Amino acid sequence: MLFYIVMQRDTSSSAPKYRSFTSSTRERSRYSGNGTKLSLTTVVEGRGSARGEIGLASIDALCSELHLWQFIDSASYARLRIQFQIQEPVEVIVPETFVEKANSMNAVLELIRSTYPEVEITMINRRYFNDLKGIELLKQLSSSESSNITSEVYKKYYCMAAAAALIKYVECIQNVLFAQSSLKVTYLVAEKSCFIDVNTLRNVEVVERIHLKQKTLGRSLFSVLNTCLTSGGVRLLRSSLLQPSADLSMIEARLDAIEELISNQPKFDRLRAITAGISDIYRLITVCCYLQNQKETVRVVEHRITQILNLQQTLHLIKPLRDALKNSKAHLFRLCYNHLDDGRFESIVDILDEKLNTTCKVGERSSLALRQKRCYAVRDGIDQMIDVMRKAYEELLRDTREKGNEDASEISEAKLIYTASRGFHFSIPCLDPVAKIKLPSHFIDMVRNRASVSCTTRSLLRYNERIDEMVNEITIRSNVIVVELLNKIRLMIPCLYHAIEAISMVDFISSLAVYAMKIQSVRPSFSPSMSMIVKRGRHPLLDLANENFIPNDAAGKSTYLKQICLLHVLAQTGSFVPAEMAVFPILTRIFSRIGHSDDLTANLSAFAVEMSEMAPILRTADSLSLVLIDELACSTAYDE
Repeated sequence: MLFYIVMQRDTSSSAPKYRSFTSSTRERSRYSGNGTKLSLTTVVEGRGSARGEIGLASIDALCSELHLWQFIDSASYARLRIQFQIQEPVEVIVPETFVEKANSMNAVLELIRSTYPEVEITMINRRYFNDLKGIELLKQLSSSESSNITSEVYKKYYCMAAAAALIKYVECIQNVLFAQSSLKVTYLVAEKSCFIDVNTLRNVEVVERIHLKQKTLGRSLFSVLNTCLTSGGVRLLRSSLLQPSADLSMIEARLDAIEELISNQPKFDRLRAITAGISDIYRLITVCCYLQNQKETVRVVEHRITQILNLQQTLHLIKPLRDALKNSKAHLFRLCYNHLDDGRFESIVDILDEKLNTTCKVGERSSLALRQKRCYAVRDGIDQMIDVMRKAYEELLRDTREKGNEDASEISEAKLIYTASRGFHFSIPCLDPVAKIKLPSHFIDMVRNRASVSCTTRSLLRYNERIDEMVNEITIRSNVIVVELLNKIRLMIPCLYHAIEAISMVDFISSLAVYAMKIQSVRPSFSPSMSMIVKRGRHPLLDLANENFIPNDAAGKSTYLKQICLLHVLAQTGSFVPAEMAVFPILTRIFSRIGHSDDLTANLSAFAVEMSEMAPILRTADSLSLVLIDELACSTAYDE
């Protein structure tokens, strides 16, 4: 899909392109865990002598963390492919010059189209890729406490240009403005990480593509390890598998933390219980960072109220989490404790508790419970008009239930239920899809479902209409108080970014600890002599299967090669490995040439495909590389 966009703010409509409260399939949970991600990425490449220099900027439409890169790539755009694999964007924004004749950026465009055909590609005018505007926006919007932007980063032309275009594009399509000093901006470098090319990630099944159908999911190292309870933990796990660390101190710190949880079961259970109650804090911060326009729909206001209640609940869990980490020996846990040991958390909690109800049960997910939660979000006595409207709302609910129960008594097994789409209505069990049901004449709007029939009455429709009007008035009135609270806590946003880092790390380590506990595993060691020793190692994916598998023999060469690679990825991620003993070197690159297939679109035979994949491996592999080659040229005669 290719679109041309002329960016102009539409103040007459407040509907954002990507909404966190949507029910569409595309914008639901995009991981096999509970992580959600709607990543937008801008790409710009240098021209002329600067060809191959790439500027990237990426932001999640549902959170407020901006990532920046600038690097020099090869002719095959290997590093760009890796970044796309990590970010998994739903939309890529490029300058219109990408489609000019004889332009090198056409190669980048073709790469996106061929590798990620489901990704939406949007063209915008080149003038939005302005490095000076990018510097100005970052200085204005970035939080100095949470960001790592230095004067050297501001000198990176393509990086700044990509950032400028992305920020203006998000503000345009989401119909919002970013609050000053609210964004966490991170400039990322590939130092001290292990480069794994895209073909290897696919061949050895490190992660599955997020855009694949559901039936193909669950067949990867990521799905085996993923027991994360927060979206931040899911993201950290996935990025750590796609780019394992090459920093020995970081790897050992993660292993120390896992070992502490394995040896201290009560602490492990406590941390898991706390993180299970934490909401998606990325979205919570976004509510603070976005300045909505004046023409807001009731749905947008409802979302804001729900999120600030979730933020209140999450912040109440910060103290228990900090207490659980207080006496930790592992260095990573001590860092997490320091992030959470901030008086601003208590200040935010005090501000929210002063005017928001602390008795709302945020965990309830029924439509009626969510509506009740929003209606009673503001404490009693804060606004007299809200108190009066609540009493009227309660009387309407009581009258509706009395009238509904009276009408339901006319039909056997009829029940009065509530859904967000129809409000209060009747549901009648009916397992036979062709059975005829006779209803009294005043029952209307009958809809046959799979196992029931729903209907309503005119009196119930009138009650629903009056209830909706009252709920909307309460919601709009409550929004005034919620906006005041957001304005008060906006200056303390940086501490929330620190909370994200700490919570994500604790969840990530806990997930690796779960994996280490449920299998026979060992802590890997690392050798400076580039020696690899694995005793009674097992394939991570097959190890958890129910079937009894035959150990490595002459018939399992390909599986054995994949096993070696996966064990190494596990070790450099900082995880225990399924073996009795394991020693690994620290690698900076992993390549593979596995599989035998031709490429009709490129007019390449199986042998030509193998040689085209081997060529970049031979050019870039060094003494710190692991290269897996499976039956090279097996389908070609020896003479050839």
